[in-house]
Amino acid sequence: MKLFTGMFLVFILTGCLAEDYDVGVPTAHLHVESFTPSVQLTEANINWGASSEDVHQTIDDIQKFGLSQNEIKIFANEKATVDFEENEENGGDIWTDPETQIIVALLKDEHRTKLDMNDLSEFRFPTNKGRYVLIVEFISASGSAQYVGNVLIQ
Repeated sequence: MKLFTGMFLVFILTGCLAEDYDVGVPTAHLHVESFTPSVQLTEANINWGASSEDVHQTIDDIQKFGLSQNEIKIFANEKATVDFEENEENGGDIWTDPETQIIVALLKDEHRTKLDMNDLSEFRFPTNKGRYVLIVEFISASGSAQYVGNVLIQ
């Protein structure tokens, strides 16, 4: 019985240690009050190094690339949130790093405006109408990922 119990514990511990807790590049989703479902933002500049994947992607003209994406219509001063989902391809778990930073900004005519975001990842679009490139940056111990969207504030 002791032999069986010992082997059982070894198999359980082996399964726990072999688990892949590494996370690949997450996907970014924009949630806006005026529409559902959320919109998945497009990956732009990526510098991600993890045992499950190593991704390096560079976009030279981020404004041109962002404006080439499908248009997302937003109302002036509208509240929105951004969230991230784990990369399911590698089976990694969602990140738990407290040092993770999320930055949201708008780009128009090469002028970048950072948007204030609270602890719930909520922010408001400005009251200035026009076409902008929404830039969302996710920075963690595994690297950085930048996402863009083509936003029309009405």
